[in-house]
Amino acid sequence: MISMNKFNNQKVSIVTGANGGIGFSIVKKFLESGYFVIACINNNSDKLKALLNNENFPIIIEKVDIKNYKETSEFITKVYKNFKKIDILVNSAGIPHGGLLSLTKIDEIKKIFETNFFAQIHLIQLVSKIMRKNKNGYIVNISSVSSFQNEVGNIAYGSSKAALNYATKILAKELGVYGINVNSVAPGVTNTNMLKKMNEKAIQNQLLNSSNNKIAEPYEIASLVDFLSSKNSSHITGQIIKIDGGQ
Repeated sequence: MISMNKFNNQKVSIVTGANGGIGFSIVKKFLESGYFVIACINNNSDKLKALLNNENFPIIIEKVDIKNYKETSEFITKVYKNFKKIDILVNSAGIPHGGLLSLTKIDEIKKIFETNFFAQIHLIQLVSKIMRKNKNGYIVNISSVSSFQNEVGNIAYGSSKAALNYATKILAKELGVYGINVNSVAPGVTNTNMLKKMNEKAIQNQLLNSSNNKIAEPYEIASLVDFLSSKNSSHITGQIIKIDGGQ
């Protein structure tokens, strides 16, 4: 990991799930905004590696399994040692799931919660300690409109995102005194690879219930995250903001 000397005045941001459709768009948007980006991935990503070839883009790609708490702790310690700060954390990592409760093993539900909730709370716990020292920080969690819907087969995924929403509100109160804003963004159907794993009927239901009847593009989600990670949103915290075409 390189040091911060060359980019001393830039915000340091961590984006998990950086090789996903939304995560990758957030990385690109942050780079365009002039942030130093530490892109966290589980698997190698050619599209992220391509960004390394642009010398104007201050980006590091780190392979981190956020479910491995020891590995995550060592990663955050390394970031702090090199940069002495973390300004922004975006929890974009997540895994989809669909299935009736009667056909879903409890261990499978636990697996969804481990990635979509517990690992993200652990990461916030680590990063917020650093943010508290600097009395400043922005944390944005990527939730889903599924957290508001009682769709059949949504027991694991929807519940994990609903838990993340509730935690967002609590953490905003706990961390606000340290100058840290915590928000969640809840996209509707979005044009990513995850969309291919979604039930076609569920997709159509969301579109029919929306005002503009269209699928969102990842850059639209990234633009909102970029705003919530800037001083322009300094008075917005503890919010779960839907970006769902007006459902």
